[in-house]
Amino acid sequence: MKIACVLGQGFEDSEFRVPYDRLKEEGYQVDIIGVKAGEELKGKKGKETVKAEKGIDQVKPDDYDALLIPGGQSPDHLRVDKRMVEFVKAFDKSGKLIAAVCHGPQLLIAAHLVKGRTLTAWQTIQDDLQQIGANVKDEPVVRDRNWITSRKPDDLKQFSDAIVDALEGGDEARAQRPSEPAAHP
Repeated sequence: MKIACVLGQGFEDSEFRVPYDRLKEEGYQVDIIGVKAGEELKGKKGKETVKAEKGIDQVKPDDYDALLIPGGQSPDHLRVDKRMVEFVKAFDKSGKLIAAVCHGPQLLIAAHLVKGRTLTAWQTIQDDLQQIGANVKDEPVVRDRNWITSRKPDDLKQFSDAIVDALEGGDEARAQRPSEPAAHP
């Protein structure tokens, strides 16, 4: 399975590193997608510096099984780029997993996807979400159909666990699907 990680300048270091490392440990391919391939991206705390492996013009949602949106200042920088917003919108339309943490839901807001959805985010983003009609829960991890959202660095282990569980079709993922009638012998 391949996971797209959209990343811009000023990302929250741990919100990239913790789920990225966990997904890699589980054997998933994670591509760092920036505005431009080869661009050096620096975390806001200066602990992480990574290169965009692919530019947004080189990828399409069909290439990936899930989308990871770390927080920090990155989502605010990415949401001004129409190509990033369209990528997120198309990803959601496909029904594939979207995992966003902290300020990550700013990209979901820019794509006009949050009204009527249930999610969480960083405290200040929670207010923005409520004002535009989202159902907000102040919980470490919130699942709503193909979305997994989380609030902050303290929640990253639970967030990463929920992503892996969903990708592996775990109990939580099965609980989100409509039940199937029992087979008759």
